[in-house]
Amino acid sequence: MKKIFAALASFAMILSISSCGSKSDNSSADEVVALSVDTVVANPEAFLGDTIVVEGVVSHLCKHGGKKAFLLGSTDQTMIRCESTPEMGGAFPQESIHKPMRVTCTVVESRMTEETLKQMEAQHAEQVKMIAEQAGEEQAAAVDAAASGCETERKAQGQADIETFAGQMADYRARIAERTEKEGKPYLSTYYIVTYDYEILPE
Repeated sequence: MKKIFAALASFAMILSISSCGSKSDNSSADEVVALSVDTVVANPEAFLGDTIVVEGVVSHLCKHGGKKAFLLGSTDQTMIRCESTPEMGGAFPQESIHKPMRVTCTVVESRMTEETLKQMEAQHAEQVKMIAEQAGEEQAAAVDAAASGCETERKAQGQADIETFAGQMADYRARIAERTEKEGKPYLSTYYIVTYDYEILPE
């Protein structure tokens, strides 16, 4: 009987050691690996709806309270827009500019259709009309000609070299037409990330 108890005790000890080893292996396997901006931009559809971690250098913050940050990839032409949320404090801090940052986020798709473009044009025309009434025709003409969005956002949308609102609309329509012909999808997809947490990394 003593031999049986001794054998059982030895077997239990082996199981205990084995399970401890398995726990260590699983915890290391569960560590989150940060993705580069290049990886996400190259195939954003692969990450839609997933919570992921992305690292990049903050090239720019929007002027409206830091609600948007732009993370750079390996070149200044590769970037993705980060939208802030209440969960991460509502805005990105000014000290994050030109610093490497790691964000926990979800990739979101925004679709632009012909109807979207017509709405943008109607809003633009209304803005120009209001400026003409308040500041005069010359100021309104300048606003009418200028491209919408900041320079960094235009770069993120692939419109860095387009300087007029009409040029932006023409570019969007051309890209929608090209995608419709190639893929049968009558819309233009743009991708950005909604940020739930962030960490400014040491340089």
